[in-house]
Amino acid sequence: MLQTHHRSSISQHSRSVSHFINEADELSDSELVKQVNDVKQQIRVLALENEILEKTIMRLDPSLMHGIQQALEFAAKMQSGSSLNVNSFVKSTSKLGMESVTSPSRMLTSPSKVSARRVESSGKFSSTVIFGTGPRVNVLERSELVTLEMEFLINNLEKARSKAAKQHALLKAQLEEIGLREVEIKKSSDLFETEVIVEGWDKIAQRIPAEIWIRFMTEWVKMIDGQIGKLRLRTSTLNTQYSKFKGQIRVKAELSESLRPVDFDKLKIENNECAEIIDMKIQQLAELKKMTGDANLNLTIHKKLMMEQNGYLTNVLKTIKLKHKQTKELDKEKDVIQVQADSLAQRLDDVRKVRLAYEVPDVMDYVNIKSEITDLKNNIKVLENRAHIQRIALTSLNKKLNLMMN
Repeated sequence: MLQTHHRSSISQHSRSVSHFINEADELSDSELVKQVNDVKQQIRVLALENEILEKTIMRLDPSLMHGIQQALEFAAKMQSGSSLNVNSFVKSTSKLGMESVTSPSRMLTSPSKVSARRVESSGKFSSTVIFGTGPRVNVLERSELVTLEMEFLINNLEKARSKAAKQHALLKAQLEEIGLREVEIKKSSDLFETEVIVEGWDKIAQRIPAEIWIRFMTEWVKMIDGQIGKLRLRTSTLNTQYSKFKGQIRVKAELSESLRPVDFDKLKIENNECAEIIDMKIQQLAELKKMTGDANLNLTIHKKLMMEQNGYLTNVLKTIKLKHKQTKELDKEKDVIQVQADSLAQRLDDVRKVRLAYEVPDVMDYVNIKSEITDLKNNIKVLENRAHIQRIALTSLNKKLNLMMN
């Protein structure tokens, strides 16, 4: 009877396929393309639903997935037109423990009872799974499955993000540590090369003395010990801060657990009071801004007036300095003029004295002095002519002497 049922189902499946092929032959190209696209969309939706169902079953009760792979392979072989023995497949699935499938909503609500609720006939289940006449999943159950799967995926995503953030922080800290180590190693290498290899080289012995090496290593170890001490203090400080923050978080968590509706009402009242205070402060701030604007305007006006007064004062100071300078120059000119007046007064006195002591000479004395002066001038001219003649003679003698020597 079971075989007859399977054969009738197979014949119905083949007739439906042939009917679909005949309908496809009657369709036009655009309708056929549209129908193919609709079928592809349905296939994608069914694949997504199957994936969600599989993940849900694997998460709740993985034992229900035994034999599903064989059922899928059997369905694929039947679809390809190959003839298989259904009874052999039913026996194989019954051996693997496929006894029942419950509703997804019941499976989600009570996953521990899934294995307890079994169906007596395995052949009936196998035939229903293979030919699509098993238990159906309605829209409400699908939405529940999708919602639970989304929540599960969101929780996994949050966990992955948290883990990735911690890993990123750890890797970043490790990179920073590696960078600091690289800088310190390079600095130590440069210091070693400068103080030991370059400056510590003994030109006479052609080697580096051990004392320089030991002194450098001792100083370097002291410096490293100091840095390690600073890092330990920094680490202890950070640990103290971390413990403090952790305690604060724990206290806040305890306070959040012991909260009551009255606390929220109290907090709401306090928030309202704070909001009123903030509004009052905002009004006061607006008034202060207005007063500040008026004060700034007055300050600008007075500043402009002050700048004008400063300009006038600067001009007055410049005029005073110029007058002082002119006064100093006039004082200097006064002193010079006074000196000149004194010298002129002295000369005037001298002239007056000379004038008072001057006597008019006799005419004959003047004539005699004048004739003597004339004679002296004539004698000077005669002597000048003789000197000129002698210079000419000397020049001619020098020329003759040069000719004789040549």
